[in-house]
Formats: sequence, C-alpha cells, structure tokens
Amino acid sequence: MYQLKNYFFFIFLLFSVVSCKDHNEYRVDSQFVDYLNRFENLASTHGLNFDLKSNGIIIEFANLKDDQAGLCHYEDPIRIEIDKTYWNAISTTVGVDLMREDLIFHELGHGLLNRSHINTTLENGDWKSIMCGGDKVDERPWNINYRGMRRTYYLEELFNESAQTPDFSSTQFVADTTGFSPSLQLNFDNAANPGFILTEVPDYKTSIDNGRLRLESKGDKAVMLTASTKIDIQSDFSYQLTIEFPTGDAAGQYGMAFGTIASKTSIYPESMEYFTINNNKKMFMGNNSWYSYFTQLSRPDQIVSGKKNTLKVCKIGTILYYFINNKYCYCSEIEAKNPGTNFGFMVPYKSVVYIDNLIISQKISSGVSSKIKQNNPLNFEITTVNPLIQNKILNR
Repeated sequence: MYQLKNYFFFIFLLFSVVSCKDHNEYRVDSQFVDYLNRFENLASTHGLNFDLKSNGIIIEFANLKDDQAGLCHYEDPIRIEIDKTYWNAISTTVGVDLMREDLIFHELGHGLLNRSHINTTLENGDWKSIMCGGDKVDERPWNINYRGMRRTYYLEELFNESAQTPDFSSTQFVADTTGFSPSLQLNFDNAANPGFILTEVPDYKTSIDNGRLRLESKGDKAVMLTASTKIDIQSDFSYQLTIEFPTGDAAGQYGMAFGTIASKTSIYPESMEYFTINNNKKMFMGNNSWYSYFTQLSRPDQIVSGKKNTLKVCKIGTILYYFINNKYCYCSEIEAKNPGTNFGFMVPYKSVVYIDNLIISQKISSGVSSKIKQNNPLNFEITTVNPLIQNKILNR
C-alpha cells in the first residue's frame, strides 16, 4: 500500500511538472535572433505567420556530439540546439553569415515547416535542398554552395518543395566562349627558359621534369603556389592547364587557383578562388577566405585517377564555368570581388604534382587589335599562400 501511494505521488508530480511547462516560452539566444527574424519575414512572403514571440520557440547553444552542428527537438515549444564550438569556428571567415543562416534555416525547416532530410541531388550534382543531412550518401560531406543564385533557389525550395528546377543545375553549357585570345602560354619544354623562377625552400620545390613543371610540397599542409601576372581576374578570362598527381593520398586535392594575394603593397585582402580534384574522382571549388570548400561533386566519368587531367575555368561576367577534360561540369559566382592578378596551383601535402600546357586567355574587344597579346612568357614569382581550407560542414 505504501509503494502504491508512492507510485501515485510520482505520477502526480510528473503531471504537475509537465502541466506547469510554458508551451509558449520564447527563449532565443541573442546571436540567433536576426536569423530567426529573417526566417519569419521570408515565411510571411509564403503566406506563413508563426508569431513565435507569442507562440514560443527555444534556440540555444549546446555541446553537440557526433559531428552535429544543429539539432531540432520536437517539443512544445520547438527546441533547437546549435553546437557552440562549430558556431564559433566559422565566426572569423568571410562566409560566416551565410553559413549560419543555412544552419539555422535548416533546423527551422525541421521544427516549423515539418521538413525531413532530403538527400537527392540536382542534375549537376548540387544538393537539391537546404534540408540535406542525416544519414550520409556515399560518405559525401554536407558542404552546400549556399550563395548567390543558389541561395535564392534554396530559400524558395525550403518553403516550396516543388520549386522549379534552377537553370544553374543544367549540365548543358550554353555560355559564349568566343573571342578569347591567349595572353600567356607555357609548356615547360625549354628547361633553360621555363617561364618560372625555379627554386627550393623548406616548404616546396619547383623544377622541370621531362618537359613538365614539377611542384613538390614538403610541408604537412596543402599549399597553393601562385604567380603574379598582368591578367586581372575581374576581366573575362579562361585558365587552362594539364595536371597530374600520380601517387600519394587519393583524397589529396590538386588543381588550380587564382585571385588576390595579400601583400604589403596591396590594399585588398587575400581572396583566392580554387578548382581542385582528387584521385577519388571528386571535384571541389571554393575560396580560401571561407571556412570550407563550397561543395564536393562526384565526377567518375570525367576524372582519370593518377593520370593527366585537363582543368579549365572560364570567367564570363561574374560567373565561373568549370571544365574537366574538355567537358563542362559546373558553374558558380566568383567570390573574389577585388582586382587580382595571381594564378597558380594547388599541391597536396608532401606530394608531387606535374603541370603542363598552361594557357591563360582574355576576351579581346572587337574594337581592339588582336596584336595586343602577351605572347612572351612571364617570369612567375612563386608565392606560398594560406593552406587551402578543407573543412567539412557538420551534420544538421
């Protein structure tokens, strides 16, 4: 009888605690308020009015486990946890605002829109939805190119799962690449005049090997080696080269880089675009001022592991078009917004990469004589910039 009374007392106490809970509690850390306001404003344009200050929501910091950046609890009210370590880790990078918005909107998609994870992709390999997450697909990281025209699409798809397929997702190349003329060509056949300053320092070594430029990274981190040219990345240009990474870590990224290098004489901050592949047949693109690469795409039919691959990027207006072995594969807005004249290469840590047939072309105006070409090779000065940021976006 005594135990039965204790049992009923426990039930009564539990009921009292639950019934006393404020189902309309509004408790949002100050760092999340702006993003929540953005979401509510955007929701209102889609005919949704949540009035969360009255109806309640909790968004708070936590120390999440298992590589989770955010977690939504289907409680009353909805409670969202954001990993504080991850939130702070992205705070010093250029893309912090968009990365934080992506994370918060994803969790609000769960809690307020009842959206589940969706891990399908568009035609070009981009994630179909901002709601990607949960169980991994082929071990692909959750990096999502949440910028510009893609952000516009992802926000529309968040509130409308049947959103129209975006133009950027097409694998058909429709841009006009006529009118480009080579400004710089190097094939490295002439060891006496390679067009590069050959050097060896503690971090890297450059040399000529069988008519190819040999780049050796000696350090424990991947590096970008760049050279100053007369070609401004804010002009329309194309940059092409043949690159080979025969041995080493199959996950190591190698490829091309171009943009603005920070220096004592430059008034602009460093901002280097990169386009890389690896011998696992993945491609990446990004900017080293961001926390991570924008996204990872699988290209098993285009990339030849351990052999020569021809990479090309063509800039027209503000859009970069990417090609692997003469096949178009992706487009994305350029992130580097300031003048920059540096072009170069990405080399994995403690590895050797071979470069050949480098061509940088510019679009020549119809009113300008085609004789204005920089036919003579330029002497490149090798510069080591900050290691390529290869972080992966945590799960949501």
